[in-house]
This record gives sequence, structure tokens and C-alpha cells, in this order.
Amino acid sequence: MCHDEIKICRICALWLVGRTGSIDVTPTLPVADMAKNVEFWEAAGFDVHRYDDGFAFVSLDEQSVCDLDLVEGFDLGANRAGCYIITDQTEAWHARFAALGMTVTSIGDMPWGMREFTVTDPSGNRIRIGHSTPHRPEQ
Repeated sequence: MCHDEIKICRICALWLVGRTGSIDVTPTLPVADMAKNVEFWEAAGFDVHRYDDGFAFVSLDEQSVCDLDLVEGFDLGANRAGCYIITDQTEAWHARFAALGMTVTSIGDMPWGMREFTVTDPSGNRIRIGHSTPHRPEQ
């Protein structure tokens, strides 16, 4: 990020992450209605690949974001699941979700050092989207 003259593709970056011992995690989100959730993610610009009628893979630019798992009898009111998407384009993502008429919170700087907002999918999963900010100790 500090050397514009250096270019690296996503495949090489993921290979490098694997060589450093880091991990990559993809959360699985429960859904009550697969069609509504697929529509939500596709409207927001993500690619959705259905494995079968009960499971789907959500990705962006060939990077896994989350999986969707259809749960029969799912209680939307009891859902506490979610995921966190880290991006340096928080404001642009917020504008995109808001322009689509999706319910989003305002963007805010959190005391844990993140600038973020939350959007909720049709199954009640809370997706937080943000990036790191310089942490300033309380004065």
C-alpha cells in the first residue's frame, strides 16, 4: 500500500498470505429464504454461486466473502449471526448499499479502532463493513 510501483495480483497475494502462516476465514450465514438472500448479495455487486438449493457461495473479485446456508424453520428474530468485511473503501460501500435502498447505519469511528457501518440482510444477519483507523487513546 505504500509502494504504488509494486503490482501484485490477487492469486499471488493469497499465495503469499498462505506462505506467511496466516489464515483466511469464510463465515457461513444462516438464511430463511435463499432466493431473497441471493438477490440481496447480487444487488450489492457480489457474485453468488449456488451449490444446491440450500447452500451458496458469495464472493467478490474471486475472493470468498461468506457462504449462505438455508435453515428450515429459521427464526429471524433470534438470529445473532453476522460477519465483518474489511475494506479500504468503506464510504463507497456505504453509498452503494444506501443507493440500493438497503437499511444501513451511519458510518462511525469506533473506540476499537475501526471506521464502520452495518447493513442487515433479509435473514437478519448483520454485516459490518469497515477499515482500521489510527487508534487514539482517551484523553
